[in-house]
Amino acid sequence: MGEDGIPDIDLKETVNQGKQEVLDQQMVNIRSNMSKIKHKIIIISGKGGVGKTTVAINLAMSLASVGLRVGILDVDITGPNVNKMLGIDPNVRPRVDLDAKKFYPVIGPLNTKVVSMAFLMQDMDTPVIWRGPMKMSAVRQFLGEANWGDLDYLICDLPPGTSDETLDILQLIPDENVVVVSTPQEVALMDARKTIVMAKTMERHVLGIIENMSGFKCPHCSEYIDLYPPGGAEKASKDFNIKFLGQIPFEVEVSQQGDRGLPFILKYPESESTKAFKAAVAKIREELEK
Repeated sequence: MGEDGIPDIDLKETVNQGKQEVLDQQMVNIRSNMSKIKHKIIIISGKGGVGKTTVAINLAMSLASVGLRVGILDVDITGPNVNKMLGIDPNVRPRVDLDAKKFYPVIGPLNTKVVSMAFLMQDMDTPVIWRGPMKMSAVRQFLGEANWGDLDYLICDLPPGTSDETLDILQLIPDENVVVVSTPQEVALMDARKTIVMAKTMERHVLGIIENMSGFKCPHCSEYIDLYPPGGAEKASKDFNIKFLGQIPFEVEVSQQGDRGLPFILKYPESESTKAFKAAVAKIREELEK
């Protein structure tokens, strides 16, 4: 008690207590949201440039194309491009419910629910210059304050690497399932293997590994060409006792459709890549829905 009869207040303790209350409420919100989603799938890689977002988008579209309720969470805070690959105008803003302190995901192709940092940026050229704690705070808001509703699948597209956003997601969703994406290139596989070890260390269920850009069929002579030495992803699946979910061949149209904003499997339903994506989805559903 102070000399003037007013109780002494430890401002630092009060601020810390307030922060803890906010974090506790966030966890309550996250658990509530995640309890309404049957299956959570985390798409990760140890290295950038392996086509992880392409895989995430087309897996999500494959699931949505058979009538499943699908959400897509773009966890790449500093490099969001899910909206571009889905053809969603980045100027669209999520609808906010101020009373409920919630916001609604943007509706994408096949009625998918999409949340991305891209919808909160001033324009496509504005960088997000944030340190780890700010990025992780955004991830928690995306999980807990978005009104995801009831979903069959939530596909989370993570940035490359094994820290910050990746670590946060793995800690926040204990019942998630992990899909690792790599190319056949040895350098990519080195990092993919580290990612598998990380997921296993955190006791997360690894559904398997997908090998992207797995060879190329010449459009002129129809000869199949290995762009990288083959077999690396399949070997990793055996080494770590996880499923080999399939090989996605390199097709020029896949990258073209990503830039044009129309998921590949919707534009070319009979292509080899589409068949490979759907085969991978069939293995995933067989594992999760049995």
